[in-house]
Amino acid sequence: MQTEQIRTWVKSVLSGESTGHDWLHVSRVAELALYIGKKENADLFVVEAAALVHDLIDVKLPDAIRLSVSEVDERLVSLGAGKDEAERIIHIITRMSFRDREKLGKEPLSLEGKIVQDADRLDAIGAVGIARTFMFAGAKGHSLYGNDKSAYTHFFSKLLLLKDMMNTDTAREMADERHKFMLHFVSQLEKEIPGIDIETS
Repeated sequence: MQTEQIRTWVKSVLSGESTGHDWLHVSRVAELALYIGKKENADLFVVEAAALVHDLIDVKLPDAIRLSVSEVDERLVSLGAGKDEAERIIHIITRMSFRDREKLGKEPLSLEGKIVQDADRLDAIGAVGIARTFMFAGAKGHSLYGNDKSAYTHFFSKLLLLKDMMNTDTAREMADERHKFMLHFVSQLEKEIPGIDIETS
């Protein structure tokens, strides 16, 4: 089954997004997910569709464009997904976020869900992840450093943890280089701003 209609719809929904959860992010996640999905022998339609819609219900999106779970479910079916496929996709996107990890202990993600989660996490690290961190901080009015909501703090509260949270062998291999790049960046930032780690603690 083709996903062109889903792509067109998601792109229109996210056209005004400015926090780093925009169409460019979604399209990168979809490509990463497809690459991993092929390596891991997953259902590629479910993988791609879930990757495309994964941020539409995210609380980080502005209220004006964020959709409800039922809205996404109904639109997926109207765009050609079977009811079973839509259900599998919804199961993924309601359980894959970093903040949902406690929920996963009771109800593990499917293979396809693990792949989309890996792809989303890969796009949160490395050079792209660094760029998105500062996009989000700027959009939300967060500082570079100096408090627990700063861009600098985000590296330690989330980004530098993600390498060891990858689900698939493929993603773990891909995460290694991106993780090392972030470590180098943080080290350089700490050299250029002496005491940054003290001011943030």
